Amino acid sequence: MNKFKPWKLLSVFLAISAVVIIAGIVLMVLLGFNNSADMPENKMFEVKYDVTVINDETLGDKLQTYCEDVFESNGLSVLDMRKATGADGGAETAAFNFYFDPDVSAELQTKVENDLAAKLGADEKLKDKDIYTAWHTETVQSEVDYVWRGAVAVGIVVALVYVGIRFGVGSALTGLALSVHDALFTLAVLAIARIPVYASAPVWYAAVAAFLSLALWLIYCIKLRALKKGSQTPVDAETAMETVYGSAWKWAAVCLGLVAAAVLLLGLVATAGVRAMALPLLAAVVAAAYSSLILGPAIHVYVKRAFDKLSRSNKIKYVGKEKKADK
Repeated sequence: MNKFKPWKLLSVFLAISAVVIIAGIVLMVLLGFNNSADMPENKMFEVKYDVTVINDETLGDKLQTYCEDVFESNGLSVLDMRKATGADGGAETAAFNFYFDPDVSAELQTKVENDLAAKLGADEKLKDKDIYTAWHTETVQSEVDYVWRGAVAVGIVVALVYVGIRFGVGSALTGLALSVHDALFTLAVLAIARIPVYASAPVWYAAVAAFLSLALWLIYCIKLRALKKGSQTPVDAETAMETVYGSAWKWAAVCLGLVAAAVLLLGLVATAGVRAMALPLLAAVVAAAYSSLILGPAIHVYVKRAFDKLSRSNKIKYVGKEKKADK
């Protein structure tokens, strides 16, 4: 049996969650989120080229290499690079957009353009191509699209319906409670810790936390269902959770460790724009860890106990009706 029984301290954990979420809501209202990840007014160097380069991947790769060589020789560090496509006068075009710190001087900007022009002029295959360069002052916005948020939201709803059908309404209610809790808890952590985020991204991180906690809750649902099927007599809520808690906790911890490692790896090897998403994602992992390892099992003991009581009450009423009918 497990010595640690979080359901014995549910009021304490609910109080902790309440304090964090309320404090986070206050800070959200007063200060909002730390949107410094949007990198306002950064310098962007645009290198636009036409369809003759688009159709030859080797030329595009060579053009990008020339750009990176010029930046390195001038001591410039690329914060982010994005490839854009479009049309100019009906003709297909594409561009490399390189982002830098806002303090790149006008003299250095001119030197970069001249150095790149010299490299292109010395290349037999690129010197006659229509390649245009220009510096801009722009804001690097979030790459998170509303489609992904919608997909996560749909995934949560589908998962909740599946849990309800497969494991019962009580398990679905616990999963719903954890999803809502983790979404709010993640937003609160982002607001309290002032973690840099893209302006449009906090809701996405909250959705990820909700989905992750629900996925981890499935581990407990599977274990509890197996216990119920393997037992010849009904098992009370506390005994059931105490029986499966150790095993389910370990599986949840392993899954969380893998997710956290993946997020950390993303932060180490990804581009600057994607890397800025890694730290906020860790907040979502922390919220999911708290709910799946502690809060979820504690809440479900009381939810299961209430549903077991309701089930017994309905069964007694049904038996009573049968006896009256026999008379």
